[in-house]
Amino acid sequence: VVPIQNGINSIGSVLVDNDNKKKTIEELQAQNKELESELESLKAENEALKGDEDELSTLRNFYSMESQLASYTKVGARIIEVTADNWSKAFKVDKGSDDGIKKDMNVIAGGGLVGIVTEVGKNYSIIKTIIEDNNSVSGMLIDTNETCIVEGDIEQSDSGFVKLTHFKSDITVRDGDKVVTSNISDKYLQGILIGYAKDVTPDSNNLTQSGYLVPAVDFN
Repeated sequence: VVPIQNGINSIGSVLVDNDNKKKTIEELQAQNKELESELESLKAENEALKGDEDELSTLRNFYSMESQLASYTKVGARIIEVTADNWSKAFKVDKGSDDGIKKDMNVIAGGGLVGIVTEVGKNYSIIKTIIEDNNSVSGMLIDTNETCIVEGDIEQSDSGFVKLTHFKSDITVRDGDKVVTSNISDKYLQGILIGYAKDVTPDSNNLTQSGYLVPAVDFN
């Protein structure tokens, strides 16, 4: 009797263990579904917070620029057409001479320099961007006022850069240094953020330095 009873007890223990394992697996699966649901919810909240952060950063940039350009009247406009080819990228906006827009007015977006008005109609304007080939803007480092030239390069702009040239050889330019429109520019107001220096190194002539600029404006 004893060996048979022990065998029955063993079988019973195995069945109980299997039942417990099944319950544990089902509980874990249920918990996993709950965690996946919570994760998706947190992802959505995180994306919303990122959007809020980006919007706050843009508003801060506008506020900073507003304080620098407070004496100038600003007109809001919307892009209604984009013209792009191998050499240029221009925008048409829905404001023109009827709204007080004139040729050579500066255009900003997101706290940075977009370009300049080159053509004005009654209810539209054409904007030439700083990333176009053969377009250059006189810039300077915001911290030291050391001057440079920002040169448009539509091919480089596809990678998120434009050219940065004509820094003096004896100055230090670090990645991330802010470049703004200079005090010697004949068309651009001083102090508008153009972008951030990147990979500035000495030129072969040992007299100047060149590199790249990451525009403050996302032209895409």
